[in-house]
Amino acid sequence: MNQQTEYRGQMAMQAAVLPARAVYLIKEGSSEGFRRAVQEASTRWGGVSEPIVEVLPDGSVPPGHEQVVQLSGAVGAVNVDLSEDQARAAAIQLDLDCTPLLRVDQDGITRFTCHPSHTARSAVDSAHVLARAGGSLWEVAAAGDLTEEAFDEMQRSALPVRRPRTTDEIGRAQIGVGSTLLQQTEDQAGEYQIRGIPGNTSAVVWVTESDDLNDCLTFWNLRALRSLTFGKAPMILLPVDDVKYWIDYERQFSRVLARPAEFSPDVIVISCGVASQRLEDFAHLLNLEPTTESVRVSQKWPIPPLRQPPYTCRFNIDVRQFVTFEREHGKVATFDIHVFRSGSTVRFTSPVLFGGPGATLVRFFGRPFDGLPRRSAVATLVHEHATWHGDSIQLKTTADDSYQFNLLVPPLEQARQEVLDSVTARHRLSDKGRMGVALQEAADTSVLLDTGIFEALVDLMTPRSRTLTKELRDLAQQGIIDENVADLAARWGSRTERRYLPAQQLDKVKRDDRAAVAEKLCALGWAERGLKVTCPRCGMDNFITMSQVEAVASCPGCSAPAKFTTDRTALSIFYRLDTLVDRATDQGVFPHLMVIAAMMKAEPLSSFLPGADLYFPGEDKSVEVDVFGISGGKVMSGEVKTSSSEFTEEQMSRDVELSIRLRADVHILAAVDKVSERTREIAQGLCDSAGLELRVLDMEQLRPA
Repeated sequence: MNQQTEYRGQMAMQAAVLPARAVYLIKEGSSEGFRRAVQEASTRWGGVSEPIVEVLPDGSVPPGHEQVVQLSGAVGAVNVDLSEDQARAAAIQLDLDCTPLLRVDQDGITRFTCHPSHTARSAVDSAHVLARAGGSLWEVAAAGDLTEEAFDEMQRSALPVRRPRTTDEIGRAQIGVGSTLLQQTEDQAGEYQIRGIPGNTSAVVWVTESDDLNDCLTFWNLRALRSLTFGKAPMILLPVDDVKYWIDYERQFSRVLARPAEFSPDVIVISCGVASQRLEDFAHLLNLEPTTESVRVSQKWPIPPLRQPPYTCRFNIDVRQFVTFEREHGKVATFDIHVFRSGSTVRFTSPVLFGGPGATLVRFFGRPFDGLPRRSAVATLVHEHATWHGDSIQLKTTADDSYQFNLLVPPLEQARQEVLDSVTARHRLSDKGRMGVALQEAADTSVLLDTGIFEALVDLMTPRSRTLTKELRDLAQQGIIDENVADLAARWGSRTERRYLPAQQLDKVKRDDRAAVAEKLCALGWAERGLKVTCPRCGMDNFITMSQVEAVASCPGCSAPAKFTTDRTALSIFYRLDTLVDRATDQGVFPHLMVIAAMMKAEPLSSFLPGADLYFPGEDKSVEVDVFGISGGKVMSGEVKTSSSEFTEEQMSRDVELSIRLRADVHILAAVDKVSERTREIAQGLCDSAGLELRVLDMEQLRPA
C-alpha cells in the first residue's frame, strides 16, 4: 500500500513547551529544609511555581498540602531532608516518583527544566535581588535564595543577581521597584488554559514575623498556585515589624493597587501568626481602609476605570478560593500536520526562546488525539517514549529552538485493539462478533435505532435453534421432555425454511409504517422481496424472489403449474430476511449493534467490537464480552440482553467482574426493553464498589418512538 492511500488528512495540533515542575518534600517544622528547597527552586525555570510541602513523621502528607500538589501540576517529587522511607511513603501518596535533592538535575522527570538565565529576557545590567546571606525566612520566601556556589555561578550568567544591603529592597522589588530573582524564574512559564477561575481578584498582602515558617511556607504555596498568565493579582510577603522603617513605601505600594474595578476589596491582609490588632495597625501603615464589603471577584467588558484611593481591605479572608482552579501549563505552538496511517512528521518552532542548554517537556494535544483512551499502551503507539499527562501526549526532550518528532496518530480502531491486547493474552471475535462485524461492513447499522426496524427483523426472523432450544428447555424443566430432545433441537433447529411474510403481517411494527419499514430493510440489503407460490400437486408453499419470478407460476419443487398468492386486488408481496441477517436476529446479534449505534450517536468518537472471546493470561478457557470498545476517550465493556429479565444479580456480578478485568472505565448494561429501577440499583451498587461508571441503555435509547 503506498503512502498516498494511507493519507488520513490534515489536522490542527498544538504543542505546549514547559518545565517539569517539582514538589519539594521537607520535614515537618524544618526551617532549614524550607530554605534549601527555595535555594533549589531559585535555580530552576518555573521555580516560583514549585510547591514545598511538609511531611509528617509517619511519611504522610496533610490533606491541604496534598491539594496544593494536585493543583500545582508538579510531575515529580524531590526529597530535601527526609529519610528514604518517609520520602517514599509521601511520594506514593502523591502518586509521584521521588528523586533525592542532590540528583534533581540528573535523575527523574524533574531534570527536564533549565536554568532561569536561559529563559529570562533580562537586561544584562539589571541585577535582581534575593535574600541576604543568612537572611530571615521571609526574605527567602519573598525573593528567593541561592547557595554560595549557585550565587557565584549566577553572577557569570545572563541573569545577574545581588544580595541587598537592607530588607526594604526586597519589599520594593515585590511591587515593581526593581525585581526579585524568583520573579525571573517565571519568565516564559505560565498557563495556556485555566478552568474554574472566577475572574480578577483582590491583591494579597501576607504579613509574617521574620522567621515564621508556617506563614512563609503557606505564602510560598499560595503564590506557587497563582496564575502566571491570567488575572495576575499582586501577592506579596512583608515582615510585620520592618515596613514602618521603609521610607515612602506606602506610596509606592499604592501604585500597584490602581487596577480595573472588577473586584472588592482592594486588598486582603492575612497572616497565620500575627495577631488581629497588629494586622489592623499594619494595614493603617499602608494607608488601607478597613471595609465590611463582601469579597467579589469578576471580569468585566469593557474594562472598567481604575480603582481609586482610599484603597480598602479586609482581614484573614480565606484566599485559597483565588487559586483553586484547574490549569494547563506551557507556552503553546499551533501548527498543522499531515496524518498518515504509517506515522506523521511533526515540525514546529519552539514557542519558548531558550538562551542556553537545558531540557523541557513537550505536550501535544488537539484533534488528532481526540477520542483516544488515556492508556499507556496507546501513548506508546503514538511514540515509544510517550506518556499521557491529562489529555496531552507528553515527551521529554532537550531545550531547542525548533522541534521535529515522528508521531503515529492511531485511528480509534487501532487504539481499541491495543487496549484489548494490553489486558488479555489473546482474543478473537465471538460468533456473534463475526456476524456483527459483517453486518457493520455491509450497511449503516445506525438505522437499527429507527422506528420499526428491529421489530420488523423480529417478525421476519425464522425461529431456529436459539428460540427452539429455549422453548424446549423450558418444557424440559417442567418434565414434559428430556434434555436429549432439547439437544437434538439445538443440532437440527437451524434447518427450518426461512420465514417470509407480507408487510401487513409485521405485527410488531406500527400499521402505518409496515410497508415503509419492509422496503427500508430491502434497501439495506437485509431483506428481499418476492412472491408466494402455492402448489396444488405437492401442497408446498415456496418463496420466489422477484428476480426469479417467471411469466407463468410453477412449483420450484415438482414443476407443476401453480398460483401466486394474491390479496383482493393484486399479487401479494412477501418479504424474507437475508440468510446472515436472519441468523443474526435469531442469535441476538442486533441488540449488540443497537447498543453500539446508540453509543456512537451520543459520541461519534467511538469504536466498538460487537462481541469477542477473551483469553486472559494463565487461563485456557475463554470469556465472552458482548460489547467492548472506546468512546470519548473512555474504555467501555458490558453485557447486552434482549430482555432485561435475564439480568440476575449473579449475572450482573459476573459482568462487572469482567469489566474490572478489562480495566474498563465504564460498564454497560443494556436491554432492548425497559430496565427496572431494581436492576439499575443493583448494577449501580456493583459499579460503585468497583470504581466503575455505569451506563444503562434500554428502550428509551435503543427504541426511541
